Amino acid sequence: MSSTVTHFFGQALTGQGIKQLYNEIMSEAKTVYLLKGARGFTVAECLSKLGIHYKSKGLDIEYFHDPLFEDYIEAVFVKDPHNILFLEASNLLIDPIASHVQVVSLEGCLDKQKIVERQEDFLHLSNRKEDSYLKCFQALSNALKIHDDWEVETRRHMDWKGLDAKTDELMQKVFGDRKFEKSGQKTHRLLGTLTPGGARDTVQSITQNLEKRLFIKGYPGTGKSSMMKKLVDVALERGFDAQLVWCGLDSNSVDMVILPELKLCIFDSTEPHQYFPERIGDEIFDIASLCHPTEVEQANIKEIVSNYRSTMNDAMAYAGLYAEAERKVRKLLDDAIIIEKFEEKTADLFWDI
Repeated sequence: MSSTVTHFFGQALTGQGIKQLYNEIMSEAKTVYLLKGARGFTVAECLSKLGIHYKSKGLDIEYFHDPLFEDYIEAVFVKDPHNILFLEASNLLIDPIASHVQVVSLEGCLDKQKIVERQEDFLHLSNRKEDSYLKCFQALSNALKIHDDWEVETRRHMDWKGLDAKTDELMQKVFGDRKFEKSGQKTHRLLGTLTPGGARDTVQSITQNLEKRLFIKGYPGTGKSSMMKKLVDVALERGFDAQLVWCGLDSNSVDMVILPELKLCIFDSTEPHQYFPERIGDEIFDIASLCHPTEVEQANIKEIVSNYRSTMNDAMAYAGLYAEAERKVRKLLDDAIIIEKFEEKTADLFWDI
């Protein structure tokens, strides 16, 4: 049996704080298991094993990676027909009150004496984490403001009527006269995030099974996100399903739209997720030609871009310090896990489908 594995990031470190879409993804699931009380790498390894288990049954799997430790998993979504979400939710603001949601408490799997013995270490690391966390998100907030300044420079010379015409052309190209006699469903994912190792995305994994990919090329602030949101509105009106894939820096901005029934996506293929056509069905959708900044704006943009990259480097460094402290906390928790109890508690999650 063959199955598809798709990789996403479960959370993004944005200029407005941490963005997570697990509440929205929970609404897609028929059954949700929230693992709480023992946040460590042991839980992440269990989630990876769950993915392997259900993939071996021929089911499609979505892995959601941890933005601080991109090799580790913080959620697994087993797709149709079962739609089961397994989520490490100890530090997430998740409302567990729903008939399809079950909380798996792992607190009983911890050796309380070991936790007490390391209380001073936990406190010290908590203070280090908080300091780096605040500095990281302050830098990201500053970077977003600088990015806004960048957009001011490009908007001045954007041909907005030309963009409207290109948008109409896009709608006709994508949909033609097609529509479904059903309600379109809207879902949400993240394109990527800042990590301690830099900006990361999972574009290639997300789009692996799509037949057509439209690469938007255009300056910041010239209507790419708004155009994609309009595409979603039109899709839903016509009964198409649509997935919004959100930006990893600006939590209000969309970087990709997927129309699964058309096996098509369109996405903002500019830095820090710059891609170019490389396979049959790839095509550039150019709106950069509609914007002509003068030499003055170009000089301003050059300085802004330099400041932006410097500030993002600061955010990345603080994310690294935050991750370093968080890694030590999770290892302390791992050391306190009673493996036999943990395996007994999680055994029922491995369904014999």
